[in-house]
Amino acid sequence: MRWKGLAVLALVTGTAWGAWWWINLPRTPQEFFMVRCSTCHKLPDLAKYKREDMAGIVRTMRTKHGAGKVIDEEEAAIITRYLEEQKQ
Repeated sequence: MRWKGLAVLALVTGTAWGAWWWINLPRTPQEFFMVRCSTCHKLPDLAKYKREDMAGIVRTMRTKHGAGKVIDEEEAAIITRYLEEQKQ
């Protein structure tokens, strides 16, 4: 009988954690930028950069500054498009 209680507890805990994780996923390109990039550093002022600089900045952060651990290729593309759109 004790194992059933532990199984129920594990199920409830796993479900709660999964719901929390799902609710906190970034949903918009702006959220991806804000959440993923602020994981490692304060969000920068990108005003001095040009639209065509954005892809290189994101690529450099992923390959040389460890952001590849928190930003995958698909997310990098979302963030790059978002940053480029902000420059229009």
